[in-house]
Amino acid sequence: MNPELARFVTDIPAAIALFDAEQRYISASREWVAALGLMRGPLAGRRHDEISRIASAPLNEVLRRTLGGESIEFWRFSDSRLPQKSAFNAQPYTAPDGKVTGATVVLGPASGSRPDQTTPLADPLTGLAERREFAARLRSILEEQDPAQRAVVVFSLSLDNLRTINNLHGTHVGDEIVKVTAERLTAGTRSTPQDQSGSARPADMVARLGPGLFGIIGGSAPGDCEELAARLLRIVQNPIAIAGKALRLNASIASIVTGEAHATEEDVLRDLDLALLHAQSVGPNRVVAWEPALTSAASERYALAEQLRRAFDNGEFALHYQPVMRLRDNRMIGAEALLRWNHPSDGLVSPGGFLPVLEESGLILEVGSWIIREAVRQFESWHLLYGRDIVEWIAINLSERQFIDPAPLLATLRALHGSGFSVNRLKFEIGETALTHNPEVSSAALAELERLGVRVAIDDFGTGHSSLTTLRRYPAEAVKIDGEFIAQIGTSQGEKLVDALIGIAQGYNASIIAEGIETDEQRAFLRRGGCELGQGYFFAEPMDGARLGAHALIHAVAGERPAAAPSWMPPRLNPRTSTYLLPAG
Repeated sequence: MNPELARFVTDIPAAIALFDAEQRYISASREWVAALGLMRGPLAGRRHDEISRIASAPLNEVLRRTLGGESIEFWRFSDSRLPQKSAFNAQPYTAPDGKVTGATVVLGPASGSRPDQTTPLADPLTGLAERREFAARLRSILEEQDPAQRAVVVFSLSLDNLRTINNLHGTHVGDEIVKVTAERLTAGTRSTPQDQSGSARPADMVARLGPGLFGIIGGSAPGDCEELAARLLRIVQNPIAIAGKALRLNASIASIVTGEAHATEEDVLRDLDLALLHAQSVGPNRVVAWEPALTSAASERYALAEQLRRAFDNGEFALHYQPVMRLRDNRMIGAEALLRWNHPSDGLVSPGGFLPVLEESGLILEVGSWIIREAVRQFESWHLLYGRDIVEWIAINLSERQFIDPAPLLATLRALHGSGFSVNRLKFEIGETALTHNPEVSSAALAELERLGVRVAIDDFGTGHSSLTTLRRYPAEAVKIDGEFIAQIGTSQGEKLVDALIGIAQGYNASIIAEGIETDEQRAFLRRGGCELGQGYFFAEPMDGARLGAHALIHAVAGERPAAAPSWMPPRLNPRTSTYLLPAG
């Protein structure tokens, strides 16, 4: 699809979006983002059901049919949070050879005659009620009760690995999984605890709210909430036999016992979504009960996400670089790029306080691409200034979100590769947990990085579930031993653990980088043990690109340094002359 068209769409005064052949966003207008309740941030390369549950199920159906060549108008009944007199209007986007390469979807006024909205609409796959009926039932229950005594038990249940099952076994298997799960949930919630009269209280409703998302309005008393949540989890975890395979599901469950904070069904659905997101973040197979702190924290994160978007748009992000040293001769070999935020009032802010929000909002995909381009710009600047390669490579951290959704990352690298830049001057550091979160995606992304010539290091080595398994499944050029292990050097147990990690890496011919080196004792132990490279405050603190260039030049000119702790400090910038002051001696 034409990139100019994608950029043009963002400014159209209508709710319109462009999708590619894999149902991923290419672009969307501001009106579309507002109508579907999306958080501001990059959409390109992401599926709608990854970022919002509003209208996910009907939109998926629209895209499936449109990418099959249909031009359709789709009445949207299943979400009470959108205007009721509207519909999705979709047209396939075709290439000159006639192949369907994407879809254009408009959310606008419905035309023609529409079915009677009072007729309950069942999900065509499971026969369960859909989101609109679920919301209407919630509204009815809340309106019938005294607000001061309002207490309804509501659950949201997500099949978290449904997409992986679809990718591995096909959507027909995924559909069968959803149908069996719907039947089990309906049957399993009927035998709930009895009321005082001795009669069983079945769940008020089981509904399908999205592709792998179910809602349950419980018939139990609030005191039975934990018991019913545990039962739901057992129901989902029971293996499902399909096509000779016993497939196990991972689920996340959120629960709410409504109170005065939930005057409307929208309040319940909002807080249920927040609790479910928290359950997914600490999962798998976790149950999280909503509490007011979750809503308060979400409001704070949303405000910070807005600040970060403005910061990115205003060019407030910067990169600092920490030298990576060769331990046998204390020569500088590379540098790690570290993100910083030049806050207008708080000054330089390290990413610990804002990186999780960058991840959650999806802005990390856009910021991550900028980090790569900025590091390359700085690399080329050093080369022009000093006429030599004073830094052999730059290490860049990849977040889990970038690796799970690698399309923006790979597009940036392909563009750099096409421009003539040697991308093997980049070393991407990927955490063990990011690699093991989705093994299939990880393997495919690593294969593409290898094809482009990018070097890969496994970050935080030793902190994952099994470092040996990680290296065997995902061979990397280097591993980076986490600083918490380096801090234990000097103790018998700590040194044995570091030796073991070095031995594992050497067994797979991976070079070893130690981070967090702060003493000469640590540096000497690592050198004796066979660790090639290291970084930490013992050598130098992170610094901006200009200081790092001067720092690297000093090392290139000075030659080999003694093994003792260095007496030098990085050069400081004289603000009046814009020159660097070298330390005495």
